[in-house]
Amino acid sequence: MSNNAATPAVAGEDTKTPEVPKFKKRRCGFCKAMTLEDPCDANGQVVEDKSHQLIDSPTTKKTRHPDFAVHLPPGEPNHGKISLFTAGSIEMGAAVPWQSRLIEYLEHLPITISNPRKGYWNPAIDVKSKDVEFRMQVEWEMNALRAASVICFFFDVNTISPVTLMELGMWASSGKVIVCCASDYWRSGNVDIVCDRYNIPRVDSFENLIPAVTEFLQIKGMVLDGDSKHSEPEMAEGKQWWLKYRDAEKLKSENEAKKLYADWKADEAKKV
Repeated sequence: MSNNAATPAVAGEDTKTPEVPKFKKRRCGFCKAMTLEDPCDANGQVVEDKSHQLIDSPTTKKTRHPDFAVHLPPGEPNHGKISLFTAGSIEMGAAVPWQSRLIEYLEHLPITISNPRKGYWNPAIDVKSKDVEFRMQVEWEMNALRAASVICFFFDVNTISPVTLMELGMWASSGKVIVCCASDYWRSGNVDIVCDRYNIPRVDSFENLIPAVTEFLQIKGMVLDGDSKHSEPEMAEGKQWWLKYRDAEKLKSENEAKKLYADWKADEAKKV
């Protein structure tokens, strides 16, 4: 018998052909062609974290707080006393699902989360203002950004994320922004310098974002059960409480660059 011969089916055995994972086309950020493929779940959301940016789901799940809620577009959210907007990379579904992972780690808190990533991105949507569905999404995001107590940015290193960059610029001076941006992101230098200019809390990894955003929510007025409210003046006085969450080597190199820039600026001032 040939080695390639089919094996006879056994009675009661499931002989269905294994389901082939579905792929969807997404747009390349550089050439703009719909040529890139990504493995997706049933909702079309990319689930593979190729660069290991996220951390695993919590091994011990905390009890969801009764005041915790998540709102998705296009429904009008009830923001509650303290709310957080997940403003980072989506890239039409190409970004890692950092929003859902963050929600897993924050659901024990008394907050409302407005998450613009509603799952599958309809490729038929024309990303122009004349498209009603697209306008509904953008208007929802702008309203939720304005209402949020904290705006959390996460820059996926494998994306371009132009809208995320734009929104960071829009809200940089608001005093309610926190940023997670690894050095591998293609415009991390711009993000770092903007954060320095506006004294924006920032971290270098998703792992450190979780405790940092929790502390920031407390500074903004979130009160945990049996806890006392943190005071807002900590930010107003310019204390950089988030430095304990920064990568030590990256922080050192940034400080060296800042000193060189300060020295150059001082030398230039003397020439005037």
